[in-house]
Amino acid sequence: MSEFRFEAEIVLGDAAPEQVVRERAYGAVRVSATWPDALVPPVIRVAVEVHGDVDRKDAPAYAELFFHDVFLLLNLASPGSFGGTITITGGELRVRELTFDPRVFAYAAPFATLRLTDVVRWYDSVTLGTQQIASPGVATALVQLLYLARSPERDDESIVRLAIAAEAVVARDHIPARLLTLRDDIAHGRVPMIHPMHDDSLDPRVEDATREWIELADTAACLVIGALQERIRGHRG
Repeated sequence: MSEFRFEAEIVLGDAAPEQVVRERAYGAVRVSATWPDALVPPVIRVAVEVHGDVDRKDAPAYAELFFHDVFLLLNLASPGSFGGTITITGGELRVRELTFDPRVFAYAAPFATLRLTDVVRWYDSVTLGTQQIASPGVATALVQLLYLARSPERDDESIVRLAIAAEAVVARDHIPARLLTLRDDIAHGRVPMIHPMHDDSLDPRVEDATREWIELADTAACLVIGALQERIRGHRG
């Protein structure tokens, strides 16, 4: 049995969670976290321990995975409640800086606040665990949400990833046909090519070109988060 200790400095976003995740189990490895009593922005520090049947070189990956799970669990319980930049240190053990943007969950607000224990029970039933290749269905939707959280905001990427997530968890007849058509048009280069600056002060056409994209992304976010919360409420585990 091995034990490795890390400290995570979290620069919180606009919101602070009211609940925290204190432990996750990944087979023979457990990750535990000691959060401060008061989650007061802008900066909090969390002590993280990785213990169990784990090799030294793999310990940082479990610390990273823990915070990916924390992001999903807290935002499924209370959409838009947790995000920020997480810097994890562990002596000579190196862990990448992680940035999680909860904008997709915030776009889906307002949604009901669920009990974190119910979210955790449902999430564990998905058995995502340490899998790095998502299985079809719910796991695919969750990984798409993680990609959007870890990436800078881009309207085209939002449409593509949210359309994939919607197809994974939303009934086909509830998905706007235009969302899927636009996803295909983006994938095949049938939409206007927009400069990466995306600055409508330089070219006002940008606002008109992407207005529909933004509206569809917001709709898709609501559908996906709503479908996931519905599954959580209906789970009997």
